[in-house]
Amino acid sequence: MISSLSVEGPAISLQATRVQFLGAEVETLRKRKVDILCVQETRWKGRGAVNIKDYKLWFSGSRVARNGVGIIIGPPHKENVVDVSRRCDRIMLVRLVIQEVTYMVISAYVPHAGLGVAKKRHFWESLDEVVRMCPPDHRLLIGGDLNVHVGSNVEGYPGAHGGFGYGVRNEEGLSILDFAVAHDLVVANSFFKKTNAQLATFHSGGHSTQIDYLLLCRGGLRTCGDCKALTDLTCSSQHRLLVMDLVLRRRVTKSVRPVQPTILWKKLNGEKAETFKTLVIERVEAEVDMVSHDDADQMWNCLASTIREAAKESLGVAVGTSRGHRSDRESWWLSDEVQSKVALKQLRFRELITCQEGTPAGRTRVEERYKETKREAKKAVARAKDKAYEDLYRKLDSKEGANDIYRIAKARERRRRDLDNIKFIKNEAGQTLVKDDKIRKRWEGYFSSLFAGGRPECHEDPQEYEIEQSLNNIDGGRINQEECSISRYVLSPAQQLKY
Repeated sequence: MISSLSVEGPAISLQATRVQFLGAEVETLRKRKVDILCVQETRWKGRGAVNIKDYKLWFSGSRVARNGVGIIIGPPHKENVVDVSRRCDRIMLVRLVIQEVTYMVISAYVPHAGLGVAKKRHFWESLDEVVRMCPPDHRLLIGGDLNVHVGSNVEGYPGAHGGFGYGVRNEEGLSILDFAVAHDLVVANSFFKKTNAQLATFHSGGHSTQIDYLLLCRGGLRTCGDCKALTDLTCSSQHRLLVMDLVLRRRVTKSVRPVQPTILWKKLNGEKAETFKTLVIERVEAEVDMVSHDDADQMWNCLASTIREAAKESLGVAVGTSRGHRSDRESWWLSDEVQSKVALKQLRFRELITCQEGTPAGRTRVEERYKETKREAKKAVARAKDKAYEDLYRKLDSKEGANDIYRIAKARERRRRDLDNIKFIKNEAGQTLVKDDKIRKRWEGYFSSLFAGGRPECHEDPQEYEIEQSLNNIDGGRINQEECSISRYVLSPAQQLKY
């Protein structure tokens, strides 16, 4: 589901406040099954990318708290983003691959009527340049607060207007319709018969109008199942969420391979290391007589198996990965006391929900007992976290903690990048390759030319120079270990984790 939203939010900082502000919105997107959300008038300073739970936000703002656009993409599509370009604080685009088809999603925010003709003309010229960059094999989607009225009259624009608009068309409405005709686009809002409440996207002072629109290429209209404004969901004080359902062909996906348990080798220190060493020596001495000394392979397999089993018992294992199985990750601050308190709380909760009969006094007694165990569990968790953080700060403040600080800084810097990982590449003509066999052939040709002593050709589009570079190409290079080493003597451990 594709959606457009004008936030009209206050000027908020780029730290935890923004994430907290959008946390509730992300929960709404998950319930509504919205995969892509275009936001406008965010009023966020600067530009960047941030993870919000399992969604990811790319935003583009200015130096002051004014205008601002952004695009939020949910799982699993956020892993398929191939390019992010920020034109200005009113236009930005994201390219992503869905079912071997490349989509170009643009979030746009048109200047309102009070800003004058010159700024509007500059905006439409900039948007025209961005749309012209869309290759023929891409599917274009535009979601934005366009501040125009296309009306319900289809006269003059039978191809771009579907005849189910809202209100009366104004002079500015001609600009969006002319733009749609020039680029062979359609206004999705106007192609579905809806009530006035489902067509109006803006409400103020008892008046309703339609100024938010979703546009897509004419050929992609057949994949559009529905488009309407949600009447029961107000995203801001005045705007309503505008959603569009795209019906895509389902693909048969391969079954997911089970994740093998991973030995926690990071615990190989202190008492754990001594326990591991003792187990290995005892088991090797017990099995040395049973192994043939003439068979090297048998001796190696026996020794490797003994080491692995001893490591699993002494160090433990973790099931899953940090990317795909977060629910199975081990809580590093979890202690025996916390586990016992939580287990007791769960037991009291089961007693509470099964206590359907009996006197009110008996149910009150069971409820009070559950509340007491719940308070005790919270206190145990708080104490365990405080102790774990104190140990972590003490470790980071030592000489051996320099590598840990560098690792934490690298992880945080990586989360700020536009592209977490690269799944797709481009061919010689600059087209995105989405099929595995074509990607493999492209790499084969690249390395063949490289090893043969030649220099791979680089084809670039001159128009792309006017677009700001992706955050994956940060000026000044990546964070290095020397910077983290210097920060150890300037900031406290708590400040190091904060920044």
